[in-house]
Amino acid sequence: MIRPALILFSLLGLAACASGEPDRRQAHNPCALIPLAEVPIEAREHMLFTQATIGGALVTLLVDTGAERTLLTEAAVDRLHLPRDFQHATRTFGIGSPTATWDARLPDGIVLGGTHFPVDSVTVGQFGINNVAGGSADGLLGADILLAFDLDLDLPAQRITFYRARPECPDPAPPWKEPYLDIAGVTARRDRLLVPFELDGARGQAVLDTGAQVSSISQRMAERMGLADDYMADDRTVMAHGAAPDQVAVHIHRFREFRVGHTEMQEPVLPVVPMSSGMGDALLGSDFLQGRRVWMSFSTHRVFVTPIERGPWIAVTRTAD
Repeated sequence: MIRPALILFSLLGLAACASGEPDRRQAHNPCALIPLAEVPIEAREHMLFTQATIGGALVTLLVDTGAERTLLTEAAVDRLHLPRDFQHATRTFGIGSPTATWDARLPDGIVLGGTHFPVDSVTVGQFGINNVAGGSADGLLGADILLAFDLDLDLPAQRITFYRARPECPDPAPPWKEPYLDIAGVTARRDRLLVPFELDGARGQAVLDTGAQVSSISQRMAERMGLADDYMADDRTVMAHGAAPDQVAVHIHRFREFRVGHTEMQEPVLPVVPMSSGMGDALLGSDFLQGRRVWMSFSTHRVFVTPIERGPWIAVTRTAD
């Protein structure tokens, strides 16, 4: 299942609100690495899940840096008896038709890894997250929470560590001893990290999306590369859906080379997906992240990844011009 989701509106300032008492000697050091929470994750079929507590009840959330805002399904909101916020509605865009729903209030916030996050409200999705990677989920853990911090996403160890953001640090390197690759040229837009890429010589910007099971490119990017629908008429077609109740047909096209920084995938087979204009030219999904340790810093626009020797993406010595 290909599951890119774009959710409007964002929640800011969370990094200063998470519970935890950092060492006072470090509190005034802008470059101090101050961990705030450690959250276990489970990888199933290249999708990442974690458990949270809302109102004393456990919920399962898909870890999704591609979703602008944390979301619960309508079924989860009903099960948790959460009050609706009839003064604020959120419109969601993704694959399929846009939808609009009233938000849900969280009187007690969200607890992740034993740490309380004072989130007042969440988006409500008019769709189910069932039969996803052999299970189901109650919602999406979005970028409003995830990217308010510096994140150490350690897939081999199956955990995410939330650190205090370090926007004033001139050299915000990750807290690892392992070798890592610095992905140059990362930017940010609407609570998303955008990673530069090159696909068969054409350049674009991809949303770094932990919620996308596979990387994909936008239909606009394909058209810019000269790949009109009639050119892809012989390609395999599959049904895909995102943050919407309906599905759309997408082409699966073979390219020559997909390059991101010091990594590349040869002869990638990528879905060509109709995406909204706010989602960049592509989604860089869990196929890129698998087996790696990843450092994401929205505040400094930096992404570091550990190199891997096996898998669809491998480290190379050459870089894009």
